[in-house]
Amino acid sequence: MHNPCIQDIVQFYGRCIQHIVHCGILASSRRWSMRRMTRAERWDAHRRQTAVCLYRAGVRVTTIAQKLKQSIRWVYKWIQYHARHPWTRFRSASRAPHHQPTQTPEVVEGRILRLRRQLVRHQPRSLRFAGIGARTIQREYRKRYGTAPSLSTIQRILDHHHLVVHAHRSRARYRPHPAAEAPNAVQATDIITRWIYGGSVVQTFNTVDIYSNDVCSTTHTDKSGAVACQHLLQTWKTLGIPALAQFDNEAAFSGGRYAHSISHVVRLCLYFGIPVLFTPLGEASYNWPVEIFNDLWAQRFWNRHQFSRRGDVPRAQQAFLNWYRTDYIAPRQSDTPAHLRQGYPTPRLPERWAEQVPDRLPICAGQIHAVRRINETGYTSFLTVPIRVGKRYAGRYVWLTLETAEQCLTVWYQPRADAEWRQLKELTYLLKESVLPVPKQFARWSDRSE
Repeated sequence: MHNPCIQDIVQFYGRCIQHIVHCGILASSRRWSMRRMTRAERWDAHRRQTAVCLYRAGVRVTTIAQKLKQSIRWVYKWIQYHARHPWTRFRSASRAPHHQPTQTPEVVEGRILRLRRQLVRHQPRSLRFAGIGARTIQREYRKRYGTAPSLSTIQRILDHHHLVVHAHRSRARYRPHPAAEAPNAVQATDIITRWIYGGSVVQTFNTVDIYSNDVCSTTHTDKSGAVACQHLLQTWKTLGIPALAQFDNEAAFSGGRYAHSISHVVRLCLYFGIPVLFTPLGEASYNWPVEIFNDLWAQRFWNRHQFSRRGDVPRAQQAFLNWYRTDYIAPRQSDTPAHLRQGYPTPRLPERWAEQVPDRLPICAGQIHAVRRINETGYTSFLTVPIRVGKRYAGRYVWLTLETAEQCLTVWYQPRADAEWRQLKELTYLLKESVLPVPKQFARWSDRSE
């Protein structure tokens, strides 16, 4: 025995399918457009089409509303809409507002894009050293047009026009860094090598003040320890005496591969009462302020000039440094180096004291620090001497401190920035020479760094 309710349902959907095909609403072009809609939107459009097709087939409006579980008003709405728009696809209209008062005007967006193109071409000449990022665009916009959009607005416009490349950052182990809360608290030094036409080499020593990003840069023919000392003396006469001198593990700084040997650069720092810090082996990113400056120097100075003589480099480089100090705002900084150094005392090295430095420097009382990563066997090294810490610290970073006066090496560990330091080990580190006190005229600098 057949159920009349089931027969009515079957007949109803059969008539729906027949009339939908008959009306030709599901044409190929429309089916392709519906694939772009969400599942809910496609289902809503399908019900609207069904209602119209059933009405055209002679089905009463009340029956259509009852079968589709909609109101009579809803059925009449789409019947009238289809009458006004015969080729409609029954899509829902966009709910986006027709007017957006807070939208950035097109003229402002055009100015930002035009400034970006000019900065990429390094035009005019006053922008030959400038960057191409949001900060530079904001500064140039303010100079030319007055009030400038915010950095987030400029960045959003650049992103919208696919003018920004986002780098992927991977999470790494915590590495302790020295605090730089004032100018000359930490000065980081590095060497960058370039060649000019004809094969002559140019060794450029760059020292960056971590707090203000101010720079002292000198060019030389080689990168020996004696040349490094000349650069440091010039830096201390220009930028001032640092509380901590930071170096990578270049042979000119660390002294090479000989165990227990103290390099000429370290001796010079200790002679003036300046502690020394060596960065982790093979990790240039630890020295990121000076590495960023090296990249800036290479892209906006060296790559935009062609030198045939080594003597032409310092004059052009001085123009670049003048622009850098007064116009450039480094990443993670709020102002230019010149403004960030204002209002702070800057003790500089007098010329007469620089000339009185002895040729053979002694080892003076002071501190030599190093940040090292523990390998999988639980060992690290300090001035080429292996130091055992333990396998439980493999892959982590420790802070080693050598007190030259006591000839004692201490290993410290800090798991994270807000954690307390833990002393892991203390051992004897014998030096090959006797240790002398810091000269009296430099003792005040030594006291400041403690």
